Amino acid sequence: MNILVYFLFALSGFAGLIYEGSWARYLKLFLGHSSYGQVLTLCIYMGGLAIGSFVAGKLVERTKRPLLGYGIVELFIGIGGVAYHPLYLWLTGIFYDSAWTASLTSRQAEVAKVFLATGSTLPIAIAVGMTFPFIAAGLMRKSGAEVSLPMLYFTNSLGSAIGILATSYLLIPEIGNHATLCVAASINFLLAAVFSFIGIATSPVPTKDSKKPKKQDTDFVEEHKLAMPPKSAWLWIAAITGLTSFVYEIVWIRLLSLLLGSSSHSFDQMLSAFILGLSIGSAVSGKLLKKDSLVVLSMAQILMAFFALCTLYFHQPFWGMMNEANQIFNPTSDGYICWSLFKYALSLLWMVPTSFFAGMTLPLITLILTRAFKSEAPIGKVYGWNTVGSIIGSAGGGLLLLPLLQLKGALVTAALLDFAIGFILLVVYRRRFRYSVMFYIMVCVMILPSLFVKFDPSLITSGVFRSYKNMHPNEKIQVIDGKTATISFHESPVHYYVKTNGKADASMSKNREAPISSDELTQAATAFMPMAVKTEPYDAAMVGFGSGMGAHYLLADPLLKDFDCVEIEEAMMTLAKGFYPWNYRGYDDPRIHIFIDDATTFFHTNRRKYDMIISVPSNPWVSGVAGLFAHEFYAKMRRYMKPGALWVQWIQTYEFNDLMFLNILKALDTVFPYVSLYKSTDEPDIIMIASDEPVMQKGIGRFSTDTALVAEFNRIHRDPEFFGERNFLFTNKMVASLLDGVKPNSLFIPMVDNKAEEARFVHSEAHIVQMFDSCEVCWQQYLDPEDYKPRREARVKAMLAEPKDEFLKTALLSYVAELGAAKATADSLAKAAADSLAKIDAKAAATVPQQTFADTATTADSTAADSTQPEDPRLASLEASVGFLKFRENYMEWIRKVPLEARDTDEVYIKVSEAVNAGAFPKSFAEEFNIVEAAREGVYKQAALLIADFYDRYEMGDMDELFLRDCIVIALLADEPDLADIIYKNAIQKNESFFAVEKRLIEREIQQLRRKLAK
Repeated sequence: MNILVYFLFALSGFAGLIYEGSWARYLKLFLGHSSYGQVLTLCIYMGGLAIGSFVAGKLVERTKRPLLGYGIVELFIGIGGVAYHPLYLWLTGIFYDSAWTASLTSRQAEVAKVFLATGSTLPIAIAVGMTFPFIAAGLMRKSGAEVSLPMLYFTNSLGSAIGILATSYLLIPEIGNHATLCVAASINFLLAAVFSFIGIATSPVPTKDSKKPKKQDTDFVEEHKLAMPPKSAWLWIAAITGLTSFVYEIVWIRLLSLLLGSSSHSFDQMLSAFILGLSIGSAVSGKLLKKDSLVVLSMAQILMAFFALCTLYFHQPFWGMMNEANQIFNPTSDGYICWSLFKYALSLLWMVPTSFFAGMTLPLITLILTRAFKSEAPIGKVYGWNTVGSIIGSAGGGLLLLPLLQLKGALVTAALLDFAIGFILLVVYRRRFRYSVMFYIMVCVMILPSLFVKFDPSLITSGVFRSYKNMHPNEKIQVIDGKTATISFHESPVHYYVKTNGKADASMSKNREAPISSDELTQAATAFMPMAVKTEPYDAAMVGFGSGMGAHYLLADPLLKDFDCVEIEEAMMTLAKGFYPWNYRGYDDPRIHIFIDDATTFFHTNRRKYDMIISVPSNPWVSGVAGLFAHEFYAKMRRYMKPGALWVQWIQTYEFNDLMFLNILKALDTVFPYVSLYKSTDEPDIIMIASDEPVMQKGIGRFSTDTALVAEFNRIHRDPEFFGERNFLFTNKMVASLLDGVKPNSLFIPMVDNKAEEARFVHSEAHIVQMFDSCEVCWQQYLDPEDYKPRREARVKAMLAEPKDEFLKTALLSYVAELGAAKATADSLAKAAADSLAKIDAKAAATVPQQTFADTATTADSTAADSTQPEDPRLASLEASVGFLKFRENYMEWIRKVPLEARDTDEVYIKVSEAVNAGAFPKSFAEEFNIVEAAREGVYKQAALLIADFYDRYEMGDMDELFLRDCIVIALLADEPDLADIIYKNAIQKNESFFAVEKRLIEREIQQLRRKLAK
């Protein structure tokens, strides 16, 4: 029976960590940052355990059937699990919909948030806390064996370690937060039924055998009459060891975020590793019951502190191993699985040695007090005091100790507390240690290195989780461990950049004489692109200060009246001063107001609306950031926008994929009727501008006329139209068929948060930009010609302004001239041969009877009318020549940089056109040329006929991506879905140059066109 109870209690731990993992996700959404969500979740969870333990400790003495009581508690936990999601929505709705909360100050609103979050979560946590005292008492009464306590700790913690991983990698990614809570509730209902049956079926009175002390229950301390501290001291020890354990966890979570990455999966792996160490320590402590419990506990405290300090002493090999892992694991889906297992192994190696000894302390203190009181009452008290310490450690460690003392100071402080407990207990209560020189030497060896060793800033901020790094960079580094993240500012020989938890978020070149580029270009785009939409004075807000360059560029606009910037991490504001004076407006301009706050809280309590809100968060794979790309977040933020206001957000295409991109675009599409997407020129980033009105850059003309803006563009060495409609990609209306059936990224079904880390690891990309940006006859012309037409002019102008390769032009013209000369020579020889043959025929005709002349003429006419004559052998051999193949490659490179509208003014195009009309080129080239020429003239029906003929004559699968894209779009423009379908299935469907997102678009547009024509 005991084995069954242990297994079922492991299931209880499994469900308990599902709750904790899910609550952390809910609360970080409400509080606005993953760090705050994790700290509050730990406080509520551990506080609930404390209260529940105290309450259950009182109740269990008066309960005859504790296992039945345990079953009832599990029933209430299950009910709470089912009700949590709707309760959360109701309470958060009260906050965001209430005029009363909107009247609060920002700090008061934060308190209200904590109060509501606690109200929704604490009751279930209290019920979870009541489980251990009930089941421990029930099992001890049933078996009379103290060894059941460590085994209960072990099985419950082991289930918890597995539960958090299952939540992170299986449950939430597949079914979402709400359904995951229902899975946990189902486990609780099962446990309630089983333990209610066991509790009813089991005698409420312990059996005679259970009253007899077991051999393993012999108290070594009592038997040898050894001195022990007062009973109340053990409760304080339980509290302190809980405090230090959670300080370790908070510090390690920050450190391992720098080592493993800041994704949600990484946090869950860390938590699982910590709990697994606790469970193993609990199991081992059961084997030491016959020893001196004070010595065992004291040594556990000392060794716990020592191994915690070892993470300081030996942190370099961990970063080295992660760095080498980038060379070992292939960037594939299978490689990601192996890499995830490797990350978990590093977490275990980092955390388990310390958490192993931490896991021994609580069972040992519980056993000491149950033996001292000869009662079950201390079970709840010990558990409660320990969790009170845990609350103080998690809240104080994350919000006070870490920012105040930084990583090393917080870690060493917690370790010294543990050392002090173990050292004092041994020296005061065990005489042999008091006079042992070796003991003092060993303590000094353990502690003294912490005075001289520190975390290597260049190492821990290197971002080895992302790619292979030079571990000895030539950089100056400043690091601040803030409340929410570790921020570092780096100065290399060529540029400045700032990192958040080891991930670079913004950079700037030191060379200010060259055109701005890289990250600075994207930051400028988030300011200038929406700025070009505005023609009247406006107010703006920005979520995230970052390097301050985005704010700096937006403040260059004289039309901007007032600007609020919200940054959650104060350390970012401090270190971004490293970009000064190039971001001086972000600090000095009187129009900007900086607020250190969570964005949703700030906007809710700020009580104003804006003409523009710019959101510049980090990459979506960072824990908590994906929530800023969710439709619930967009819906909240739209409340703070005036009619016609702009919502602006950047998103990267690297380390991403098309499905996640569409999830985010769908989220915007569900909230805003109009969304326009622009590429950040020369960078793999996209700027999304959403509004309740069509988005068009009506005000970009002032970039060339306003003296302040002209001066700004001169400073950044970019053309005033560089950020204009030339960068337009598409609107949400254009890709409506792509978005059909796509689920919006949600706070409660966080598809992006769950999948983004894998996309980052495998280096995948979102290829949707390629299909709209790499074209001659473009998708936009078919999908929404009315919207695209006024934007096209800017694209044409930009293409014409691009510098031309004069050497390539000369080579092309020279080759065309050679072909023309060869054609003229061939025509001259053919004409001479024809004239000679005509003279011979004339002489022969004079001697031939009259009637045969007509026959000859008829035969000649028949031959002339024959349209199936073979191609000129000269052209057939030309088509296979190396020279022609090279010419064709160079010509395509040249002509595809010339817009269709301007080709009749391009010298190369004119000469090639003349040569094609003269028959100087092979038929395949001429027919391909004529297809595009017909499309250029807008006669799509004729172009479609030429495509059909081309398909019959040649293997279209051998043609390049751009020509095939031309053919598909032309077929659709000509209302020829069957032709488009044939081209797709025979030339594109299995073509690796076309990615799944474009194939999906082609299939859907063909289907839609067929339905349209069928009406």
